[in-house]
Amino acid sequence: MEKQLCVLLIEDDPATGEMYKLGLEIAGLRVKLLSNAVLLNAAVAAERPNALVLDWDLPVVRGDVALERLRTTDIGRDLPVFMLSNFPGIGDGAIDRAFAAGAVAWFEKVNMPPAELAARIIKALDTAPSVTSAT
Repeated sequence: MEKQLCVLLIEDDPATGEMYKLGLEIAGLRVKLLSNAVLLNAAVAAERPNALVLDWDLPVVRGDVALERLRTTDIGRDLPVFMLSNFPGIGDGAIDRAFAAGAVAWFEKVNMPPAELAARIIKALDTAPSVTSAT
């Protein structure tokens, strides 16, 4: 029996976080939801997710900064990270900073319903060279 894929979702707005969590779960993903990225590295070590969905505009630690920190760890170095934000990321280099930090995609929430996000994550993980399912 194949293990369920796990996604760590970092979203500071409770209603938005629950909406995406539910949508990803309906698609068959196991989801751990956090409201900020302060303990991101510890959460990744504890949960061993297959992918991370990270908001850009988070309290305390912005998404790109959290991602840069995560990339310095062995467990976070190759983790697929999808940026999901209300912020379009154009004009101030935000998207460039996210990709420079190792994001695989940038999605605007207004254009990315939960079912579509789930499909994109599943497709990316399905085509990844070596994805180990979470336990």
